Amino acid sequence: MVISRILPTVLVLCGALATPHAARAEVFELASNGNFVQISRPARTPEPALVPDYVGAEIVAPTQMPSPPTGTVRQHIQHAAAKYGISSDLVDAVAWQESRYNPRARSSAGAIGVMQLMPGTARTLGVTNPHDVRQNVAGGTAYLRQQLERFGNNVPLALAAYNAGPGAVMKYGGIPPYRETQNYVRQIMRRLSAISLQRNSYE
Repeated sequence: MVISRILPTVLVLCGALATPHAARAEVFELASNGNFVQISRPARTPEPALVPDYVGAEIVAPTQMPSPPTGTVRQHIQHAAAKYGISSDLVDAVAWQESRYNPRARSSAGAIGVMQLMPGTARTLGVTNPHDVRQNVAGGTAYLRQQLERFGNNVPLALAAYNAGPGAVMKYGGIPPYRETQNYVRQIMRRLSAISLQRNSYE
């Protein structure tokens, strides 16, 4: 969730925005008949790096899947962001990176829904039904808020903690040296930077 290569505009964005899995794995969708259907590419052989078991999956939404109700998901994102005092752009970017807004996404590691909450994390956040979009988004946003507070509103570190766990960030004193976590942070920061530049172009 590599900071030295982030453009200055992104670093500025971190301050403006401050106010959960990177192991590559198969991703499944819960079908209407109760069975799980694989929706991702086969897992690639990981690099020989030690990555915690709780790090979740990278999700890629296949083109053959029906489009999720992104309007409804984004409404929940807006509400949760306002409730927890976080930029809705940040929550939206995390939801996109985690599941492509797919409420039915589930990783082989067990992460669930739009914000890819692990069951244990969901319980600690008071989420009684992580399959419920509203609860899932609210729980993920609350967890992101916790990481922002834990790491002094440092957005890249909060994202790394969301992805790999706060313990990994504290252990390494920064973004852990996990390729997928570093890519996770890089992709979200680039998305946020692009949103910021796009808005500035209209001002």
